[in-house]
This record gives sequence, C-alpha cells and structure tokens, in this order.
Amino acid sequence: MIEEASRIYFARRAAEEEERAASTGDPVAREAHRKLQRVYLERASVGDRQPLPDVVG
Repeated sequence: MIEEASRIYFARRAAEEEERAASTGDPVAREAHRKLQRVYLERASVGDRQPLPDVVG
C-alpha cells in the first residue's frame, strides 16, 4: 500500500512539473521542470523498489 501511495505521489508531481514547464516563458526554468518531470516519472514507474545491481560473472 505504501509503495502504491508513493507511485501515485510521484505521478502527481510529474504532472505538476509538466504544467509548470508548459506555463513558463523562461527556457532555463522550462528545462529544469522537464528534467524534474522525467525524474518523477521514473520514480513513479519503479516506486520504492531498488534497482538490481549488475551481476558480473
């Protein structure tokens, strides 16, 4: 349940950053909002799961 709540939180934050990127006239701020949006979308897709380490050998 906690994992699902965190995924919803990050999805909402991604949507907020998308809106902020669309509404700003400053290209530097727009890029910052787009970068944050990508980070939040990534977190929404994986939730609190830790990525598996690369296993060599």
